[in-house]
Amino acid sequence: MVFNACSSDSLDSPHIFAKPNEKVYREIDSLNKVAFQVKRNDVMRALDVIYKSSYLAELHHYDKGMAEALLTEAGIYHQNGYQKRALTLYYKSLDISTKIKDTLHIAKANQQIGNALVESGEYEEAERLFSIAVKYFSILGLNEDLINMWNSLGQVKLAAGKTESASGYFNEALQASEKVGYTYGIKKANHNLGLLHTKLGDVETARLCLRRSLALDMKSNDAYGIALNKNQLARIAMSEGDYDDAVKLLKSALNAGGTISAVQLEIESLRGLCEVYRKESNLAELIRWQDTLIAMQESLSEREKFYSMNFLEILKEKEQERFVFQKKIVNAQQREAYSNAVLGIVSCGLISLIILSFLWYKNYRQAKSYSAELMDKAAVIQKHVLALNELNSAITKQNESLEESNRMKDKLLSIVSHDLRTPLANTKGILDLVEGNYLSAVELRQMLKDLDAQYVKSLNLLDNLLFWIKGQMSGSPLESKPVDLKIVIDGLCHELEISAGKKDIALINDVCPDLTILGDREMIKVVFRNLLTNAIKFTETGYVRISSSVGDSIQVHVEDTGVGMSEDVLQKVMSKSYFTTKGTHKESGTGFGLMICNDLVRKHGASLSINSHAGKGTVFSVNFPLK
Repeated sequence: MVFNACSSDSLDSPHIFAKPNEKVYREIDSLNKVAFQVKRNDVMRALDVIYKSSYLAELHHYDKGMAEALLTEAGIYHQNGYQKRALTLYYKSLDISTKIKDTLHIAKANQQIGNALVESGEYEEAERLFSIAVKYFSILGLNEDLINMWNSLGQVKLAAGKTESASGYFNEALQASEKVGYTYGIKKANHNLGLLHTKLGDVETARLCLRRSLALDMKSNDAYGIALNKNQLARIAMSEGDYDDAVKLLKSALNAGGTISAVQLEIESLRGLCEVYRKESNLAELIRWQDTLIAMQESLSEREKFYSMNFLEILKEKEQERFVFQKKIVNAQQREAYSNAVLGIVSCGLISLIILSFLWYKNYRQAKSYSAELMDKAAVIQKHVLALNELNSAITKQNESLEESNRMKDKLLSIVSHDLRTPLANTKGILDLVEGNYLSAVELRQMLKDLDAQYVKSLNLLDNLLFWIKGQMSGSPLESKPVDLKIVIDGLCHELEISAGKKDIALINDVCPDLTILGDREMIKVVFRNLLTNAIKFTETGYVRISSSVGDSIQVHVEDTGVGMSEDVLQKVMSKSYFTTKGTHKESGTGFGLMICNDLVRKHGASLSINSHAGKGTVFSVNFPLK
């Protein structure tokens, strides 16, 4: 069932644009409460309700309602793995709450942003935000929220390896929970203390804390907590070699997790069982439980894939509904402006007929006031028209981007099916000739050189494809480490020695010894492999020289004595789009090399420049920032 947040009746009725009042505010608060309650089980309905509450809040300038709607919407994106979008909405909610000094929602926004940052490993910033939330929850006297924050702060400290600070927060949460009778806080603090003591190697204290937490979970019949604690107790039993107890605990945890479909906890239990039977060398049980684990992981993967695709479809549908909603708001505002204008004119006429001789000046002032109001409303209408135009432009750009992505996908499939399959087929042919002893020793050496050249080309293509695909995935981090450029270039020159030798091209490495930059070694190799391969491809004979210089930046130059580029070809290359031509020996290319170089260079905060003249060669320069 879909909750219709965009019904025509609700938008077309004039009362939506009436003066804000407590009744409308209560309606917005009620909608936000409904959205929060259903967001985990019915995303579509939750989004419907949120869109209605956020637009009502915007129309009636109810900032508190808008902040709460943004917080709930962010939670939906967060629970579905869209962390960047969630953080954007969390910060918007925080800005609004800060502006109106709504301490409760300031605390909640800081808490949720901190939770998101913990998941991405940003512990220091998460700790700062949690501390802000603690301050506001303390001011508001919300003891349970305050206890939850202490537990969260302890978890951050534990993840950062600061066990003493973590212990302080967990014990503070435990004492406060016991004082106010907050059962969830007691069992959460005991569980966290169990994890802490396990990490410290104090298994007896860890077991005692976990059993206290487990006892409360069993009392409240909390299947999730039961599974969580028993999995941890099983780990302790395994560390002591008590495999029988570990198996009992893990099977019990598996059953508890199964009653609430807590798949991740079930997978953890299954992994524990496999580990126990592996240590006992019980092959039959190990295979049985491994099969169960694999089946569950495959089921989870399919379920998550289906849910992700379904969520994207929901978002697309909701964005379309949002667009329709905005158009209806503009239409309703236009009709309201027209009605107000007509009403104003009629009112002025009636008043003029009744009290024209006595209130002429007053009527003049009223007419002037109505005129100003109409101008304000016209400005609002114009603003919404401009917003609609911007939205249409954004949709057009998005469609163009999708079409470009489809074309790029088709090109990738063509490359994989041809440029990778052909070298593999050639390799199979060469192996058949070798196996049948059809080749002389000289022919065999030549064939092996050709096979090596094909290997280098295929490896380069695979690296380009893999790094291009990785670059399209959001959130892929850059693993920066010191990279010795001289050593990297030496390895690439050796790798490409055969290809260069076929064309009598000398590879000269003049990079300064011990020249080091901070970056991802594999990405740097892909960049310079592409530039060297490109230089060899377009050089008939002569040399390819790699040199370096250090000034305001670290510059690495790849210079060749090849055919160079005309101004027209140079413009196509600099456009950073798909473009390829044949080499001096008719070598083919994929057209992705320089695209990959540009992407990877930009990820390192560097830049790529080209200086080329037709018939005189080309110099590619990579400028790395000094760090």
